[in-house]
Amino acid sequence: MGTRITADENNWAQLESELDVWAASGRVANFWWRDDDAAAPGPKLDQLIDITQSTGLLLAVIPSRLEPTLKSTLAQTPHVQVAQHGYAHINHAPRGQGLGAWELGLHRGIDKVMADLDAGRRRLEDQFESQFLPVVVPPWNRIAPELLQPIASRGYRGVSAFGPRLAAQPEPGLRVINAHCDPIRWKSETRFRGVDKVIAQLVEHLQARRNGTVDSEEATGFLTHHIDLDAAGWEFSARLAELIDHHAAAQWCAPKELFLS
Repeated sequence: MGTRITADENNWAQLESELDVWAASGRVANFWWRDDDAAAPGPKLDQLIDITQSTGLLLAVIPSRLEPTLKSTLAQTPHVQVAQHGYAHINHAPRGQGLGAWELGLHRGIDKVMADLDAGRRRLEDQFESQFLPVVVPPWNRIAPELLQPIASRGYRGVSAFGPRLAAQPEPGLRVINAHCDPIRWKSETRFRGVDKVIAQLVEHLQARRNGTVDSEEATGFLTHHIDLDAAGWEFSARLAELIDHHAAAQWCAPKELFLS
């Protein structure tokens, strides 16, 4: 009897097949890794740091929740860069109106939002110095377009939300590089959404890049929340890191390279 190929293995094969198409055309698909909601050290963060040694990592830290001990945890991790995850990760949008959760919206006015961002940036720069990248990662991946100009005017170099970007540089000096794949299912119960669905997200963005229906130059972003990953999510993340590491037509990009080069 032949070896039975599981559904999960077939899904992984689909990702490899897509990368093989990139290889056949002489192209390399670039990927990057972002992790949100960081604030404190712990075993899950240690696990994340370990499996991203070869991939690079943009760790989006919530300034108001930052525990000083995070600094020492990250001090010996040159592959990790710190971004600014809003300020307090608090929803300021009216509830019950179907607007979703917003911290970086216009519900409080631009001045109050920017005052929070200014305070949060000072705290992260004081703690992490050169390890801090001046990149705003909006909580819940939502940011009002009207905030991009004042963010750029303050010397931020990037914004990262979710989904194919509409513009690579909406303001002078400000790059948009988003995430496109989230392995967590958030509705009703927080858990891994399944190999089939996560691979589908990756392949969909890669195919759209290859076909030119989205910006082909935007690296495919893998977004985790280490605090919420379950065992299946960790297993998937580790295997993805390994696959990209070893495929000739795929490569991980360091966040610093993407936002500052």
